[in-house]
Order: sequence, then structure tokens, then C-alpha cells
Amino acid sequence: MSKGLALWPGGIASDVSGNTFCTEKARPGNIAGKWGTDMREHCGALILAAGKGTRMKTDAPKVLVNLLGTPMLWYVRQALAAVCGENVLAVVGHRADLVEAAFPDWRDAFVLQSEQRGTGHALAVALPRLRAAGYEYVLVVNGDVPLITAADLDEFVETALAAQVDLAFITIRLPDPGSYGRVVRRGDIPVIVEAKDYDPDVHGPGTPEVNAGTYFLRLAAVAPLVDLLTDDNAGREYYITDLVGLANQAGLSVLAVDRGTDKTYLGNNTPVELVFSEEILRRRIVAGHLEAGVIIRAADQVRLGPEVVIEPGAELCGPLEIYGRSRIAAGATIASHNVLRDVTVAPGARILSFATSRRPSSARTARWARTPGCGPARSLWSRPRWAISWR
Repeated sequence: MSKGLALWPGGIASDVSGNTFCTEKARPGNIAGKWGTDMREHCGALILAAGKGTRMKTDAPKVLVNLLGTPMLWYVRQALAAVCGENVLAVVGHRADLVEAAFPDWRDAFVLQSEQRGTGHALAVALPRLRAAGYEYVLVVNGDVPLITAADLDEFVETALAAQVDLAFITIRLPDPGSYGRVVRRGDIPVIVEAKDYDPDVHGPGTPEVNAGTYFLRLAAVAPLVDLLTDDNAGREYYITDLVGLANQAGLSVLAVDRGTDKTYLGNNTPVELVFSEEILRRRIVAGHLEAGVIIRAADQVRLGPEVVIEPGAELCGPLEIYGRSRIAAGATIASHNVLRDVTVAPGARILSFATSRRPSSARTARWARTPGCGPARSLWSRPRWAISWR
């Protein structure tokens, strides 16, 4: 069987054997490559994933909201894993039980923030684990940025290391800064002021430059500052952003990396932002499969999950949705108006229109095939020749 690819943002791919590697979008040879394997072992990552997602209008944790059938948190961790390997922790809080249940393989990577008192408090809760792991550097990323890629993070880490700074953070420029923390530059010294606390009389006229919420910390230098964080602000929370001001006061080196108008780093706080990000992800994934040799007709109506593996030579036609860990073999043809999840489609199989598939409720593994000539009203079950199997 020829190798197919599961493509997801960040340029990471896996073949049918489960091996992961970088695609062209991830700049081969660059992901955590220039700064070496030894350095990678001393770099950890922390995902801030304890939020409620109030503006998403759901009681579930925000990081479990799906994009293309996959939780938001999955995308962030995949990007970080490409840079820091398995050295990735996630701080969870609101409905932590749901997050842990959604990712049973990551159970040892979760840190509980039982009381959500801000991003600075989340870092403080995780600090003992980070120190115990012996990390020299820590990459901190919000859990609601599914568009972030491994290439983006790798370039940021390289920039920070090359500048030999103690603390680096990413900034972007928005026409309407909204609720994002403003970046105030006083000469070469950047300071982050939360939107609730921003006062033009004190901080100067409004600025389009905002904090993107991605940080790179030299732990030995920055960790002592965490104990100095206070909740003396409008939100009565401990902000990780205050570390920038504390680092400046302590004489540490601070670097604000300006990414211009790049919206990759924007969080997903509302349904509008979620759908916007999902469409970008959809286009990236479909484009990746097209470039790999999959024929996709009416591609603007095709939705593919990030873990779907499709071998070159397969043919799809939209509108079509394929999610989960589905595997589509070379030579398979899937017609329009189908929804498939966690299925394996055999080489040469033909799936006609209107065959919605989902895993059977029975514990027994069920397999079915739609044979050529079967119309929508005919039975979907055919034991002699299996075309599709549930994983």
C-alpha cells in the first residue's frame, strides 16, 4: 500500500504507519532543527487551557470546542510537540475532567488549576512541574490558537535564542485592539498593559500593537518573578503579562517580536472567530492533500479532519465530510453528500452519494460496503466484499 498523508496546520504529516514528519509548509529540516536536539531536551512547553469560554456560549471548556471535528486543544499541542517533543504540559481548570477524558493519552501532561485566578496564576501552578523537569526554557502558548503552526513557533524560538534574551513575547497589530493587552514601547523597553487597565492619560495614545499571548521564558531568570505577581488590577487577577514589566524592572533582557498583521496568533473567543479559523484550517488541509496527489473536486465544499489519511490517487467530490482517524486508500472514490468518521476505505472501493457513516453502537467491529449500483434506498450492508471498516 502506498503511503498517504494526514495533513494539519503546522506542516506536520503522518503516514499510514503513524510516522510523523514535516511537510513543505513546515520548512523541512527547520522544525527545532537549527537549535539542535540537545537544546530541545531543555525546552518545555506550557499550554494555558483552563478557561471557560463564556463568549463561546458553551458550558464546556473552550479548548474542547471542535474545528473540523477535532478539539481546539489538539491543534495547539500538535504544533508545540513538533518543536518541544513530548515536553508539553497543559494547565486545565474549568471542567478539567472533560479535558482529561478527551485526551486520555495526555493524562500525565495535565496540571490542575483548581481556582482560575488568571494566566499568571496558571503559570505559578505549573511552575513546580516545569522546574522538576529541569527545563531551561519554557514556551507558553494559549490553548485557543488553533491556527498557530510549528514553523511559526520554531522561528519565534530561534529569534529569542539568537537574541539571548530572558523573556520574549509575540506582538501583532490590529485595527481594533478590542480586549487584547496593549503593547506600550518606551524606547527599546516594551510593556504590556491589559485592556481593562489601559489609560491614555497614563500610557499615551492608543496603539494598534497588542500582545498575542505567546511567550518564551528563560526559567532561571523569570521564575523568581512569578512570586512577585499581584492582583492589583481591574480584573483582580494575576496576569502573566505583568512579568514583562517585572523583568524590565529587574534588569532582565526583554524582546517583543512584532509579527505585523499576522492573525495566526489570535485567540478564538466567539463563534464568529471560531468559524473564521475553521475555514482557514479547512483550506490548508484540503490544499495539502491536493498537493500530495489526491483528486478533490468541488474542493471548496470538502471538509477533512486533521488526522484523516488519504493516499495519493484517491478521488473525492464535495460536498463531503471526513473526520476522525479515517484512512482512504489509493484508488478509492468517494462521491458527494457523504459524512464519514473513523472509517477505513479499501483500495478501489466506490462510495456512492448519501452514505452517512458513523461507528456502530455495538461493541462488535462492524464493516460495510456500498457496492456499485446501490441506490440510496438499497441496503448499505454487504458482507462478501468489505469496502469500509470502522476503526
